[in-house]
Amino acid sequence: MPVGTDGPTVQPPRLSSPSKLPTQFEINEEDELMNIKPEDSVSETKSRRSSKDTSGLITDLTRLKAITGDERIGDPLYVTEYRQKLPDLTQDVIKERTFEGDEFEIRGLSGADLTRHLQDEYIEDAADGRSDVFDDNESNISSLESDDEKANEEYDTDFDPTEADRLIYPERYETDPNGVGLYERHCEEIGVQPITYFIKHMQDTNLTMKFHGLGPQGMRAIAGNIEINTVTERIDLEGNYILGEGATYLTRVLKDNCYVSELVLSENKIGSEGAVALCELLTKNKTIIHLNLTGNEIDDAAADAFYDMLVANSEIKTLILKHNCFEEYGADCFCKIMDENVTLQTLDLSWNHFQTKGCAALAEGIKLNEGLKYLDVSMNGFGLEGARAMEDALKTNRILRELHCTHCRIPVEGAPHIAAGIQVNEALVKLYIGHNEYGYFANLMVRRSFQALEKELREDRNLVTVYGGVLVDVTSFASKKPRNPEKLLASDPMTKLREYKCNIDLTDEQIDKLMSQLDLDGNGEIDLSELMEGKLENTLLQREAIRYREEVDKKTKKQEQMTAKADPQSFMEMMND
Repeated sequence: MPVGTDGPTVQPPRLSSPSKLPTQFEINEEDELMNIKPEDSVSETKSRRSSKDTSGLITDLTRLKAITGDERIGDPLYVTEYRQKLPDLTQDVIKERTFEGDEFEIRGLSGADLTRHLQDEYIEDAADGRSDVFDDNESNISSLESDDEKANEEYDTDFDPTEADRLIYPERYETDPNGVGLYERHCEEIGVQPITYFIKHMQDTNLTMKFHGLGPQGMRAIAGNIEINTVTERIDLEGNYILGEGATYLTRVLKDNCYVSELVLSENKIGSEGAVALCELLTKNKTIIHLNLTGNEIDDAAADAFYDMLVANSEIKTLILKHNCFEEYGADCFCKIMDENVTLQTLDLSWNHFQTKGCAALAEGIKLNEGLKYLDVSMNGFGLEGARAMEDALKTNRILRELHCTHCRIPVEGAPHIAAGIQVNEALVKLYIGHNEYGYFANLMVRRSFQALEKELREDRNLVTVYGGVLVDVTSFASKKPRNPEKLLASDPMTKLREYKCNIDLTDEQIDKLMSQLDLDGNGEIDLSELMEGKLENTLLQREAIRYREEVDKKTKKQEQMTAKADPQSFMEMMND
């Protein structure tokens, strides 16, 4: 009846016992297996209807545990047991079930759907006034719900249940910790064959893959793993023919890398395109301090990029650019680099296409540089003009420790210019200047006077000189008479001293000789130890004289026997002896 009209008020029927559910609300075995209680259904329904908790993952468990007092809720072992029982429960489909006294019936519902439907219907009945069956629990429910709503209002965040599950069960998501699956998927997408060696060594600190035939697409396939790699510190991909395209793929993934400090891309034919991409990378990436680009056909088109990079990057220490195609314009750029960059310590420009003017520009850069300690300009056309420019550079530079100028076509007239620069320079430790037109120093024989000078320079300036050997003094081959121990024993003053116990008749010369032999410490006195030492030497000399006499007697006897035979063969043997 509408509110405010006259007439008797209709009260809804009450249950006979407030502590016991009527038969239509009793929980059957299926519900008991699911551990569902009326209080739980109220809490779960309201939590499902909460707009603040869209997932219902955390609040449902908290409310159920608080309402029921069941400590098993939330226990992983209990949850596992429940999940094992749930399939059997849901398979038991209830064909038909009717509740007496109510105007609804449930047909064709599984156990889970039936429980959820019971929860909804019970909430509707509670709203009609029949909720006094659970007077005590209802107040607890409302108080818990109000507390949860306050907590939700206080901590209103966009919570993603997937993230929580990822934290609780990381093993479900981290199925590819080494990146093998990622690499195989990239290979499948690109259409290349996965490389077993890379799969085995992708997590190495020193990743070395020389001559594996990657190519541009193979480089693209491994780039994804290099991007997420936090272990590798050195990458060596020599001889993989990745070209400029592959170098571009590599630079994209190394842009934000802060682990790789050395990069070797020798013999990959990246050309100026790849070199420019690498220079752009190193302008931003300051972690890579060693770069080797040997044999990549880089020419003057990339010279400006190297200049910009080396001026902006003060961290790089080693740059290897040998066996490339730089010419005079590139030499001018490197001259500017050596003038402005003071942190680069090693520069290798050997086997390029620098001619006389380019080499003179490099020498000018050496003159202005204040940071390089190692420079290799071998196999470039210095000539006489380049040697003169190198003289000025060596006279001025005080930092360079090692210089390579082999195979630089320096003529004989250029050797004095190099020598004049070395004479003034006090910092240079090693100078390699062989295989030029004046000969190869490493095979050059020198006199003993040169060896003495080299030893002096090594001690004073730590200058190392490589040469073929020392000429032997011909006068050292002068004929010497064979040693005759008998004569030496007879002339030894110690012999007379041992033969005559007193009244020794020695000449002044023999006395001086005896004193020089016995006075070992040179103090002008002969003590007992020195006397015993002289006696020992004289004894050894006596034994040598005895052996000598035995050999002479044996040889003489043999000659007498050969002479007695008087045949040509014996005569020839005697002459050879």
